[in-house]
Amino acid sequence: MPLQFPHQITWTALFSILLICLDLGVSILHPSQLTTAQPIIPASDSTGTLVNQNNQHLDITGGTLSSDGANLFPSFQQFSLDAGQIANFISSPEIRHILSRVIGGDPSIINGLIQITGGNSNLFLMNPAGIVFGANASLNIPAAFTATTATGIGFGSDRWFNAFGSNNYHNLSGTPNLFAFDISPPGNIINAGILTVNAGEHLTLLGGSIINTGQLNAPGGMITVAAVPNSQNDLFGHGGDITLTARNGGAITTGSLQSTYAPPNALGILRGGNINVVADGNIQVQGDQIASGNRNIQALANSGNIAIISHQGNIIIDAPKNGISTDGFIGKSGNILL
Repeated sequence: MPLQFPHQITWTALFSILLICLDLGVSILHPSQLTTAQPIIPASDSTGTLVNQNNQHLDITGGTLSSDGANLFPSFQQFSLDAGQIANFISSPEIRHILSRVIGGDPSIINGLIQITGGNSNLFLMNPAGIVFGANASLNIPAAFTATTATGIGFGSDRWFNAFGSNNYHNLSGTPNLFAFDISPPGNIINAGILTVNAGEHLTLLGGSIINTGQLNAPGGMITVAAVPNSQNDLFGHGGDITLTARNGGAITTGSLQSTYAPPNALGILRGGNINVVADGNIQVQGDQIASGNRNIQALANSGNIAIISHQGNIIIDAPKNGISTDGFIGKSGNILL
């Protein structure tokens, strides 16, 4: 089942190519933090996490189990990978969720492979300081993958896996379904790699600014990119094209979509980018604005096309406040509900 987010969080899901020469207006990550990945170091806490490195292969064992034996909690001081390195979480058939945290205060810079062997576990990677997936980043995970800069993952409203401090791991049984963000601004997530989960599984990026210059793939499953309130969440490029694709029966759920970005008080000429949403399953777009033109900037913006195409399922568009703005088209083979 898709993860449930607390009702206080309203998200915007945007995919595009990052235009480096424009100023985001927020701090994403300093360039010096993107140059060299640090090793994976287990935290010196009560979880008993172990990392055994053999050349480029890092086996991760230990961690603390919940009372039902279904949730495993490893803890790291640092978690990063260089190109060619493999982080191998060793699981077992009884473990449904591996929920990992990074507590050292440095962003995770992942330029290698993250995988799970020994079980069909979902993997959560929580680092409030930020997560960067480099161009060589990839996944080999049998179930769902969630990367988040949350400060806590909840099991109901009263049981939390905290990113910092101690946890009562014994009580953290069941299915994680809530995320807490107690740091302002929340940490950011950048993806320049090709992140793919298995057919029918879920791929989730949840944090402050979410920037995707790579690929996110969930064939027959669901991709969720969620930015918490008051965060910069424009993913923009040459014209700000936004493309979301889920084939082979996949479904797409997004928040507001907007394809033109400019820094505050910008002057100049911008091309409104195209918004393309393609799926074989249902498409649901919910948000305050779905637009490919300008965004209250002092500029001449040429609007792009909005193409929302479902080969089999329904298309549901809900934009109650600002409506839908486009000079393009909406195409479908299912139903369109406005």
